[in-house]
Amino acid sequence: MITSQPLFTHTPVEAERGICSGGHPLAAQAGIEAIRQGGNAIDALTAAAFVSFVVEPASCGIGGYGHISVWLAASNRFVTIDTYCRAPLAAHAGMFEVEENAETYYGHPFTRGHQADFGALAPAVPGAIAGFCLAHESFGKLPLGKVLEPAIGIAEAGVTVNFADRLATAKRLADGAFLEATRAVLLPKGEGQGRAAGPDRIDTSQLARTLKAVAAKGPAAFYRGRIARAIGDYMRSIGGILSADDLAAYRPRVLLEQPARYRNVDYTSCFDQVAYEALNILEHFDLAGYGPDSFEYRHLVAEALGVAFTDSMRHYGDPNFVRAPVDGLASKDFAAVRRRLLRKTGAMARPMEAGDPWPFDASGPASEVVTDPRSLARREGTSQVAAADGEGNLASCCISVGSAWGSTVYVPEVGCFLNNAMQNFDPRPGLPNSIAPGKMPIFAAPAIVAARRGKPLFAGSGSGGYRIETGVLHSFLNMVDHKMRVQQAVNHPRVHCQGRETVVDRRIPETVRNRMARAGHQIQTVAEEPGGWPFGRVCAVAWDARRKVLSGGAGPNWNTGIAGL
Repeated sequence: MITSQPLFTHTPVEAERGICSGGHPLAAQAGIEAIRQGGNAIDALTAAAFVSFVVEPASCGIGGYGHISVWLAASNRFVTIDTYCRAPLAAHAGMFEVEENAETYYGHPFTRGHQADFGALAPAVPGAIAGFCLAHESFGKLPLGKVLEPAIGIAEAGVTVNFADRLATAKRLADGAFLEATRAVLLPKGEGQGRAAGPDRIDTSQLARTLKAVAAKGPAAFYRGRIARAIGDYMRSIGGILSADDLAAYRPRVLLEQPARYRNVDYTSCFDQVAYEALNILEHFDLAGYGPDSFEYRHLVAEALGVAFTDSMRHYGDPNFVRAPVDGLASKDFAAVRRRLLRKTGAMARPMEAGDPWPFDASGPASEVVTDPRSLARREGTSQVAAADGEGNLASCCISVGSAWGSTVYVPEVGCFLNNAMQNFDPRPGLPNSIAPGKMPIFAAPAIVAARRGKPLFAGSGSGGYRIETGVLHSFLNMVDHKMRVQQAVNHPRVHCQGRETVVDRRIPETVRNRMARAGHQIQTVAEEPGGWPFGRVCAVAWDARRKVLSGGAGPNWNTGIAGL
């Protein structure tokens, strides 16, 4: 029997002056409006991200974080702004009890009572506003107030609650009881968990007030003064440790990353060692020769992802706080050693065992840490956004509050939900990813920007936990190796592996799935369906040098949007 398979996609969008792909149509439109007003890709990214903070409150927000990658065409320069959360100053390695015999998908144990997942101890110091304002100040063209106008206008009007938000509310309510302030926003009529819960609209007027303050005074309006004190006071009132001092001390991590090379393409991935290792491994295989629908392509990508995830989960730690072989993980020499374990016809034993990147940790030039990124460019010049402009600049970001509604902690005076990034630390002391004050936890999610021979090629990121890695890398590989246009590259079926089972899209032919099973993969077959994205949700943009057009891709298509000019 042959049956049709659903495909949730967008019609192709091409443009000349600018392209923006976002997790919500209003975000993409805000990005293009910034370009229409004379801005560039960084203005577009910032405008789209702040709109996303308003219209996708279950997924991202000013109480969350981001990972930003930029390619500046005029100087052929790659810049990373890692605006991830940092642990509060009162945090410490033994602050959580460990739940025995229960493992998160990060590979470490859950905390007792899920204290790192939701509630007063789950939020880390939010970095979103600091990072995007810094990117805009350093590389944008338009005034910050102009860039934030769309987000402020939408917040003043209030936000419609969509089906995915209702599902997220019901799921988080099942995890545990909401705090009173959270319940007032998400369950104003007392809806229970037996149905998709929540109001038709959320009052975001307080968020609009906060955004107006940021538009007028910059990030200092959030990290110091009234707003910071409001966050600290509220957290103290519910038994939390996040304080105004934590907000004042926050700084993004800014790097001039040495671009990696895949085939003849230079790229960076916002300090994501999983992406670097996986692509370094796959570069040695003739993926184009095998074809995008072959067993070999599916098998080798799954194996490379599994190896890279296993190695990072074992060895990664914030290099500003612990000795961690972050350069070794990204080393081509280390990848060459790991590549030799891959067989073209059989899967590695599960669970995979980590390799040793330490001998390769000094094998290449280190990234330059930048203390003042404004010196890099002149003034003129778990959602996601990707943007490109007619000057050739590229920008992409991954933005998140962690789980749906983050920690479920809502700060009424500020109008935002706080993240639950403390769940990304290993709650056990003495490990590379253990908790320490001011430390950033592990987060393997690429925000890629790529250029070929000094010309823009691709920018993309995604949402959906570690499936972001799968979605973005597949889209990149499908463009570079299989010569797909960007929307087709995003649409194409994927596989996912973190070192154990291999998750396979149902659209992949049964003959290929069966062959993978015979080769030793522990197959789990899933399908895309509204309200979820088991292989990540991807937004990407591309520059076609031959046709001289910008194009955008996004998918699955529920809620995502693409706009061009």
